[in-house]
Amino acid sequence: MMDLSVNDFYGDIPTAIGALEKLQTLSLKHNRIQGFIPDSMKNMLELQYLDFSFNNLAGEIPQSLEALSNLVYFNVSFNRLRGPIPHGGNFANFTELSFLSNEALCDASWLQPCQTFEHRSKKKIFLPVLLALGSAILAMVISFLVIRKWRRKIVIPTNFDPEATLERVSYHELRQMTNGFNDDMVLGLGAFGSVYKGVRENGTIWAIKVFNLQLEGAFKSSDIESEVLRSLRHRNRTKVISACSNPDFKALVLEYMPNRSLDKWLYSGNQILNTMQRLDIMIDVACGLEYLHYGYSTPVVHCDLKPSNILLDQYMVGHVCDFGITKLLGDGESVVQTKTLATIGYIAPEYGLEGLVSTSCDVYSFGITLMETFTKRGPKDEMFTEELSLQRWVKESLPDSVIQVIDVDLVHLEDEVVKNKIACISSILQLALCCTPDAPKDRMSMKDVLRTLQKIKLQFSEGLKP
Repeated sequence: MMDLSVNDFYGDIPTAIGALEKLQTLSLKHNRIQGFIPDSMKNMLELQYLDFSFNNLAGEIPQSLEALSNLVYFNVSFNRLRGPIPHGGNFANFTELSFLSNEALCDASWLQPCQTFEHRSKKKIFLPVLLALGSAILAMVISFLVIRKWRRKIVIPTNFDPEATLERVSYHELRQMTNGFNDDMVLGLGAFGSVYKGVRENGTIWAIKVFNLQLEGAFKSSDIESEVLRSLRHRNRTKVISACSNPDFKALVLEYMPNRSLDKWLYSGNQILNTMQRLDIMIDVACGLEYLHYGYSTPVVHCDLKPSNILLDQYMVGHVCDFGITKLLGDGESVVQTKTLATIGYIAPEYGLEGLVSTSCDVYSFGITLMETFTKRGPKDEMFTEELSLQRWVKESLPDSVIQVIDVDLVHLEDEVVKNKIACISSILQLALCCTPDAPKDRMSMKDVLRTLQKIKLQFSEGLKP
């Protein structure tokens, strides 16, 4: 196993890496690695887990990697790769989530076919014509926008996400999109405001978080969330599109998550997440928290992780949301003190009793959320009393009686792989207990939590093979 993720490595991947023929896990994600994926990797026949995401890799994905018959996890998202995606071998099992946000990948069911030489030749012929036509259209658009600016007063947003500085939105537009901030458009309620569904004229859907400025702390919460979302970029946190701010109104325009929250999926009863889906979502959340703790120049503590603050996009990818009480640790700081309390049941003992906040507080909240995800029992469930907590209930069930605490929707005795599922969930719950000791120093780091979850997934995937 080789995990060199979340460092500042740059340069090319050495071709000699192909000599690591017995390596099973390789992660180089979240670095600044350039160059090409070496063709020599075709010799790494024992490789099961390969993650090159969030780098600057270019060129094509070598077709020779189809020879890696043991590969069950592959991720090259957020690079600059181009060309055809391999189809053979285990590549037939990888979805578009393995290839997100690249320069010009092609030849997959969710992408355009690769261009032939003939197509490229035609493109060269028509390019001058298209450029001239595009220039004329651009001039018309600029003229229209100048006229519109004089006719209509626009509230210029503040605290933009660098990725979305082209979006501008006014209070009038937000009011129109939400039918006057109608209760029927409410997606959720938070400590400092409400989130509305907003539908634009072109059909685009936004999530609009409106802060209730009459509440104490709402101004500070809006500023903190705007700053955090403006500064942090990660696929597992909600993306800010724009903002609207004036003395009497503050709102953030966020990416809409059509599959709502993990909380809704656990307790709505309409649809059921299977074991692998829940595991994938919690790995997504762990990736997001790992980035907050280690991937930014200053450690960031979310402070309020729970199932209702985990949103799911159209592909069921988990996103951490609601950064209203987030804390940024200063230079050399590992702990800060706060008077702001998060949700009872999910907060670490030192946070609730003394207001002491550190990255280990997020680890504790993650452990509680992990237990809830696989038992469908929250920390404030009516079955728990002063004598019996969620942690104690789970701990006393391990290892022999774990089936008594697992969500009944996950395990059916007639299931052919029931033993594998029980073993997988037992490992997950054991990990959750390692996240929730009373003493912060006894808890795992988010790096180790993520690495362990990925290993559990690999073992679970192996057990599902016929």
